[in-house]
Amino acid sequence: MSKCVVLYHGRDDNLYVVDPDCIPHFDDTPPLMRIAAAIMQAGYDGVVVDEKQLSNGRFVHCLAANFATPEGRILAGVSEAHSAGKALPSTAAVMAAIRREHDRCGGQS
Repeated sequence: MSKCVVLYHGRDDNLYVVDPDCIPHFDDTPPLMRIAAAIMQAGYDGVVVDEKQLSNGRFVHCLAANFATPEGRILAGVSEAHSAGKALPSTAAVMAAIRREHDRCGGQS
């Protein structure tokens, strides 16, 4: 355990207490975060990433998805499948699925 902990008040209104030594560190952006960035860049509100700088100079990214939105549900499904060992779909495939779901719902969440 490290000498400090990170307290993060998530957008889901939960308080997370995290040992920063338990957070995987990447020098490159993980593929799931690239998908989340594409969703946000496209203007969808159901996915957000907060960035916090740790005392050691590294950054932690906190990903939050609003499950009431198509993009939040789709990203959560992609994340769960990836955690279960399945390959991530391409960013283009995820974006197409989000557009289809928004079209199907008439643009409503």
